[in-house]
This record gives sequence, C-alpha cells and structure tokens, in this order.
Amino acid sequence: MMIDAISFERDALRYLDQRFLPLKEVRVATRDYKRVIEAIKTLAIRGAPLIGIAAGYAVVLAARQFKGKKKNFRAHLFKAIQEIEASRPTAVNLFFATARLKRVIDAELAQSDIPELAQKLEREARLIHDEEIERCELIARNGLRLLQQEFSHVLPFQRLTVLTHCNTGELATGGVGTAFGVIARAWEAGLIEKVYASETRPLLQGLRLTAYELEKAQIPFEVVSDSSAAFLMQKAMIDFVIVGADRIAANGDVANKIGTYAHAVAAHFHGRKFFVAAPISTIDFAIADGSQIPIERRANLELTRIYGRSVAKDNLPALNFAFDITPHSLVSAIITDKGVLKPNFADAIAELAPEQTESYDNA
Repeated sequence: MMIDAISFERDALRYLDQRFLPLKEVRVATRDYKRVIEAIKTLAIRGAPLIGIAAGYAVVLAARQFKGKKKNFRAHLFKAIQEIEASRPTAVNLFFATARLKRVIDAELAQSDIPELAQKLEREARLIHDEEIERCELIARNGLRLLQQEFSHVLPFQRLTVLTHCNTGELATGGVGTAFGVIARAWEAGLIEKVYASETRPLLQGLRLTAYELEKAQIPFEVVSDSSAAFLMQKAMIDFVIVGADRIAANGDVANKIGTYAHAVAAHFHGRKFFVAAPISTIDFAIADGSQIPIERRANLELTRIYGRSVAKDNLPALNFAFDITPHSLVSAIITDKGVLKPNFADAIAELAPEQTESYDNA
C-alpha cells in the first residue's frame, strides 16, 4: 500500500490534504511555509510524526523564501520556526524536528551562504523524514513480536480482534505507521482476524482515514462508534487495544486523541491489554507526567458542524479538547522503535534518554 501522504520535490512540499478523505484525494504543492503552517492547523496535515516531517520541510521553505541580507537571515528563520511551533502545541515531534533544524542553523550559518544553508536544512529535513519511515518499520516489527509473546496461548487456535482509535498509518507518519504498522504486520503474519476502528469524534479520523488505510491494505475491519467500545469488550469481541501517541511524559502518561482515555479505562475494566505505539521522538523527557502536557482546545464549530454542515447552532456552548491523557497505570506496554517498554515506565523511559539525546546531537 502506497498512499504518498507527503513528499518534497522540486523545492516544494507536496501533501495529500486529509480534510477531503476518503471522498476525494486532493494533492497540494506549496513553496510557502505559511501555507504549511495553515495545513497543520487545519488538519490537512496531521498525526504527530507527519507533523514533525512537515515542520522540517516548512523550515526549508522559510529559508528558500528569504530575500534579504544574510545578517537578517537567522532572525527570519527563528521567527518562522516560532510560527511553525505554535501550529499544534501537543505533538512533541514538531518540536523535536524544529530543534534539529535550529541546531543546523546555529552550526552552519557562519560558514555557509544562504543557498548552502538552505541545502543543509533540506538534507536534515529529509533525514528526519527517512528516520520516521525507518522508525515505523521498527515499531511494527517490535509490536509483532510483542503480540506473538502476549497472545502465544491463543494464537495457535484463534486469530485476534483489535480496537484502534484515531489514525496512525501512513497518513499520520509518512511510513507504515505506528499502531497501524503493528496491525498491518500482524495481519500479514496471520495474527489478526479483524480490526475495529473507532470513528474518533469530532473529526472522524477513524471513520474517514483509518478505514481508508485499512481498505487500501485489504485488512478486514468494521468502523464502530466511540461509545460502543466498552460494550464490544463486554461481549468479548475485542482482544486488545492499540493506539498511537502525540506526546508521552517521562513517567509513561500518554497524550493522544480525545477518547483514548475512555478506551483505556474500558480495557482495564475488562482485562484487555492496552498498547501504545510511538517512536522515541514522541517521548518528552522534560515533562514529568501528563498533567504538564499542554492540551489543545479547538473550535466549537468542529462539534457543531460536520463537513461544513451545521448539526447544531454555531454559537452553541461547546468544550472541544483535541486530546486527553491516559495515565501510565492503564498502559500495558509502549512499543517504540528502540524496543518494547513495560512498567515501571519511568525507569524504562529514563534508559532511553541517551538515545534521544544522540538523535539531537546528530542534527
């Protein structure tokens, strides 16, 4: 399956506008970093790893758009980076990417002219993109091994059913995906019977995007309402839950799409495994726990309108958090590109800190 969610060709960022999926495949090409910011804000580009990839390329575009004198170049770039970082506050991959681009600017500006520095920034952005693709594949392999271990007592006799929430495939990562990647590799290995994709209100990423990817991959699935997950577990229709993450705190608390916490609570009550799949670039080692993760609140209209059509009064009072926090105590394992983390998550995550530091140092 190749969806080609994002690419950088002929000095332009090209992306699939996810707001129109699955009814239309609209592809956009831009050389304007501000348009990339708008695409991130409006969820035309979404998913923590994909946002990080887009952020890297946005910095490249900002460098290419500069027309002034070199003495003003750094200020221009850092202002652009500040604007890029303000586009989605919860997804830490964005900040991971911009931090790497900042390091390139500071290390190379003195000895490079503007075109040379733009080329070096592009190389770093492409490296971030390539690394995310590789991380996805490693996560998928690690997740497959985990499922083989955790369900070894049933796999010779039956295949597994899985619930996933929001969207974690190529549309969210640029690679095979995080949680979706694990599902895809498990399906290929004959472990999966069916996927239940929760609709993911209010913007229906599961209904629109995950279903689109599952159909492309020819994996059997059914879309379910978010509120039906606990009932399906009660009826023993779900063997485990796997989701992605937008930010993971140092203690293992997980920020992910709103509704994730409810699925984790239901899984815990019904004795189902609840797995999180994410690259180590999603771990924020500077945040002690989930209470410190900024949670984006989005426009009321996302609740009161569906595809631009009003289903309630536009001025209806509405509280629309984009993400929630799942406490680490409800998480069975965190599947990363560096291996599978299990409780005690604080100790397991602390051991990974040098790995992420090395990623920064290589920038």
